[in-house]
Amino acid sequence: MKLLLSICLTLALLYKAESLRCHTCTNEMCTNSNSVQCPATSTACRTVTSVTGTGSSADVTVNKNCSSLLSCITPLSVETEWSVNLGFLREAHAQICCITDDCNDQTLATPSTLVNGKVCPACASSAGSSAGTCNATLHCVGAEDSCFSGSTNTNMQLGCITRNLCGIQAAIIAAVSDYPRITCGAPWSVRISTMLLTFVLTVYKVLI
Repeated sequence: MKLLLSICLTLALLYKAESLRCHTCTNEMCTNSNSVQCPATSTACRTVTSVTGTGSSADVTVNKNCSSLLSCITPLSVETEWSVNLGFLREAHAQICCITDDCNDQTLATPSTLVNGKVCPACASSAGSSAGTCNATLHCVGAEDSCFSGSTNTNMQLGCITRNLCGIQAAIIAAVSDYPRITCGAPWSVRISTMLLTFVLTVYKVLI
């Protein structure tokens, strides 16, 4: 019995010694951070710079923390930008997840808000989304390279998205909420967007 107890205590001490250390922020913009010992459930460090909202109402935040690998939807040790843009609401993140001590000390640049030449159909407002009257166009920004359409029990959602989210249904659900049905499409060029938008809206009106 004493031998078993000794082995358990030794293993517990070794496990604690091998626990990951990550930087965590002490304020919203993470101008200061501390290295902390992560809980056993956290096997990765994460640093993320986020933009939520559009135009002058957009908020930028920086976060560094201990994370589970399940929460890291991006490849390890690779800076990845992902974004969902409804026009009246945008959420974009630049993120790195890594698995060595204090590997998340760097602060990533804010995701770009520059127009990139892609155009997608969109809802002009949240009221239009709820009413299903989505006849606007949206100029994609930053890394957004694909259009998407989605629907929930209460509204329609159209806009721009980064293609790296198209294969991650859970991430899209988290981003646009309410268990939507999502379809990602090819990126549109400015030159043909008006023609394609007219066609899509015509078909939509016929179907309803």
